[in-house]
Amino acid sequence: MKTVKMAGVPMNIWKSWKLQTKLVFSFSFLFACSIILSGIFYYYSSVGELKKQNLQLLDTNSTQISRSLELYIEDMEKVSLSVFNDSLVQRILSENGTNSDVEQANLNQQVTSHLLNLSISWPSVQGIYLYPKENPEMTYFWSKRSPYVGYNITQEPWFPNVQKNLSSSFFLWPTVTENTITNFLGEKVFSLIRPINQIPTGKRIGYMKMDMEANVMKELVSYKEYGGKQDSSLFIVTDEGNVVYDNQNVWTGKVIADLHVNEIIKNRSIGILEWQGNSYLYGAFRSEETKWTTLILKPMNSITQKLKVIRNTVMGIETGILILVILIAWFIATGITRPLRKMVVTMRHVERGDFSIRTTQSDSRNEIGQLGKVFNQMLDSMEEMISQVYVAELREKDARLIALQAQINPHFLFNTLNILKILGRRGATTDVVEVAESLAHLFRYSLYDWDRTVILGEELNLIQSYIKIQTYRFRDRFVYEQHVPEDLLDARILRLMIQPLVENAVVHGLEQLDSGGIISITVQTNGDNLEIFVSDNGVGMDRQIQDRLNLNLSEVNLHLEHESEHMGIALINIQKRLQLIYGQSYGLSFKEKPDGGTTVVLVLPLRFE
Repeated sequence: MKTVKMAGVPMNIWKSWKLQTKLVFSFSFLFACSIILSGIFYYYSSVGELKKQNLQLLDTNSTQISRSLELYIEDMEKVSLSVFNDSLVQRILSENGTNSDVEQANLNQQVTSHLLNLSISWPSVQGIYLYPKENPEMTYFWSKRSPYVGYNITQEPWFPNVQKNLSSSFFLWPTVTENTITNFLGEKVFSLIRPINQIPTGKRIGYMKMDMEANVMKELVSYKEYGGKQDSSLFIVTDEGNVVYDNQNVWTGKVIADLHVNEIIKNRSIGILEWQGNSYLYGAFRSEETKWTTLILKPMNSITQKLKVIRNTVMGIETGILILVILIAWFIATGITRPLRKMVVTMRHVERGDFSIRTTQSDSRNEIGQLGKVFNQMLDSMEEMISQVYVAELREKDARLIALQAQINPHFLFNTLNILKILGRRGATTDVVEVAESLAHLFRYSLYDWDRTVILGEELNLIQSYIKIQTYRFRDRFVYEQHVPEDLLDARILRLMIQPLVENAVVHGLEQLDSGGIISITVQTNGDNLEIFVSDNGVGMDRQIQDRLNLNLSEVNLHLEHESEHMGIALINIQKRLQLIYGQSYGLSFKEKPDGGTTVVLVLPLRFE
């Protein structure tokens, strides 16, 4: 039940809004949705296209850089081969180390000059070291920076791995800080290590190490990004995670433990990865020649940064357009709803009965103007028709009142003359005079307009005159009681509303009683209504007759001249007069009286003026 109620809340809010608000909201909402959805679609499709283009570019660049490295290493291998095949190198590595100190010093100088001549064409070569196998303590070298005294092959970090690489003609050692005395700037180098065999026996006689400066990679892997900001990260990495080179010089010579290059290459050469809490596009290529992997990382936020700027700019423009659209929608909605509101005000005046008011339309060319024009024409027609019907109804009402008055006067006169006839036969002259005076009072009272009202006190005085006449006929067979609050004596009622009811109570209720009859009139208020109860304790009537009389009274037709024969003329006349003057919600009804007799209830509006 709670879910249903909650679901109905938005609908109730929507229903409570004005038409103007609904129009502005609907138009603005649809426009905003179309802009937002199209913007989202454009943004994500652009991001997707940029990803695709960047991944292709990363794949191409990583491949090209790896090829450039392969070419450079091939050149370095050729340099190492020239050292390998050099006769002086073959000779000094084959010697058993029996030279004197002077001879050895001359030989060292000769080898240094010779190695310098072999490498002079390659500025990136920082040094060439020769290690005789038979004399591990001995080292021949040429280097731009002098190594430590007594430096030999056993101090090389790659020496334990020599046996693992016997199957290849050479292997590469990743970047490390050059271990020389004068390397004050901490220059870094990577190395090409090659075993040297005796020619022509093929016997291994020593090893050669050729150091190349790591900065040579800047020229080899010159990677230029498209766009403004150069924020890609370029890594040359070994299978073990050693960084040979990175373009930001942060990881060069270090190990990246959390970037598993082998797994990246194994899955695919391009894609998206998470590293150090950021998302990157990557392109990777592993060289089978160097066994190094070129990995380029492009931050995702750098791809979307320009689009975000464009997106924010477009959103600002769209917001301005949306505000303009809201203003235009508000103007259009106001142009629609303002005439409608004026028309509603006009309709309320018409509802209150003012048919002279008209709507004012400044522009009759649009639909709203046409509606106002047609509404004014309808009011003109209604006013004319109401005027005609009102005059006709007034004439009909006057004619019916005259006809009702003509019906009641003969009926009342007939009943009164019967009383005078009885008194005259008895010879009661004084009584005849009193009855005649009471009758004169009744006739004077009834000669005034019946559609005019009198105060309740005057109507009760008339009842006193009528009761005085009836006491001469019935003597002490009944008594008359009256229960009326003093503040209600000034209430306004129609003439001759109560007297016919008292007359019916006397004639039809008490005529058969020999004594003990009671006629009472009780007046009270019920809300805005005045209720008058006329009761007797006479013979009464059974429930079926009472229900039938109530039904007939409720169905009295004001325009029919003849009603049911079971209803008296007085009751019909009173009911018609009440409904003609006050409306269908007022009139007569019979009320059940538990102790016998009959009670008639007369209901009319409570008025004092």
